[in-house]
Amino acid sequence: MNIWYISAHDQPRGKSSRTYDFARELVRLGHEVTLMTNSYCHWTHSERLDEGEKWRIESIDGIRVIWLKTHHYVGNGVGRGINMITNAVRALQVDRVLGDKPDIVVGPSVPPGTGWAASRIASGRGAAFVYEVRDVWPISLVDDGGLSRSNPVYWGFRLLEKYLYRQADRISATMPFLFHHVEESGGDPAKVKWMPNGVSLDRFEGFETYDGGEAGRLTVMYVGGFGVAHDVISVVHAASILQSKHPGKFRFVIIGGGPRKEHCVAEADRLGLRDVEFRKPIPKAEVPRAQTEADLLLAAVTDSEAYRFGLNLNKIYDYWASARPVVFSGNAPNDPIAESGAGFSVLPEKPEALAEAINRVRLLSPLERQEMGLKGRRYVEEKFDMEVLGKKMAELLIEAAECR
Repeated sequence: MNIWYISAHDQPRGKSSRTYDFARELVRLGHEVTLMTNSYCHWTHSERLDEGEKWRIESIDGIRVIWLKTHHYVGNGVGRGINMITNAVRALQVDRVLGDKPDIVVGPSVPPGTGWAASRIASGRGAAFVYEVRDVWPISLVDDGGLSRSNPVYWGFRLLEKYLYRQADRISATMPFLFHHVEESGGDPAKVKWMPNGVSLDRFEGFETYDGGEAGRLTVMYVGGFGVAHDVISVVHAASILQSKHPGKFRFVIIGGGPRKEHCVAEADRLGLRDVEFRKPIPKAEVPRAQTEADLLLAAVTDSEAYRFGLNLNKIYDYWASARPVVFSGNAPNDPIAESGAGFSVLPEKPEALAEAINRVRLLSPLERQEMGLKGRRYVEEKFDMEVLGKKMAELLIEAAECR
């Protein structure tokens, strides 16, 4: 099959790697894959194209990558909105000059204009359209407090969302319970297929096997964002509780960046936390090595309605692949940590409960910690290895093509 992915922020070997990872697996399975994406990076604000270039075509790992020149921006204001529009316009322009015909066109829910452009390209080319929902806009914007339901932007996005659910031949959902929302939105829930994120396990090869660490002492690590949905402040408060109750028994390493990082650093200073280290964000390729320092890995999200369709955190797959115990703080219809047996889960925004769960891991023997981490590793190998998911994605795309 000839598969076109129309994206905005997923760049090859970039911070957000889902599209690139699936594209690599589909190429390995013998399919032709094109990835259109912004040349301007959402995270680093760097530009790949020269002035005057509208797009550039190159081959990366057997994928035809088309870099689209789009509007530069910082933050979530008007500039980002213009970037979304220029991404859709550039994709439509490139479509007019490409000589081959796709069998499948895949477009994302974020930004919604890119999903619309993918549906237009698919319709014009007589190809199947697969709508990939990784974040449920505009409802998630309301859940995070960034948008009001009375705002005309909300209603514009909502109408577009419903339209794309109806247009799609298949809906690829990273959340296991999205089908409820699709049905409420006038779409066909039978079109929805759960296609979670996963991990390329080859990135975790070449490191020493985790031996369970030092008895009675833990290095605790968080790797991820400091955004509205991330509850890193509870990690800081849990560290304070543990420093008070069990001095010298814990070392916290917190890696990442985002709008709430400054507040977390200031709170750690105010509390006089001696064993908490904040580090800058690192490229995804460096995550496996960084996690070898840890005895325990943390995932903490806020108590948000945004997770009512199910949880799908990238970091958890990387955590499992590192074969370390995991403590998860959150509230969702699914609990991947409980399902895997790789650690403990607690309710969100409760530092005392989080601290207690972390201390439970400390009280385990090194052998028990090692076995707990191995449960996660075996779980991700069986269900979320990209080789496994790549085959499932190919099946979904074939189903979509057969609808035509």
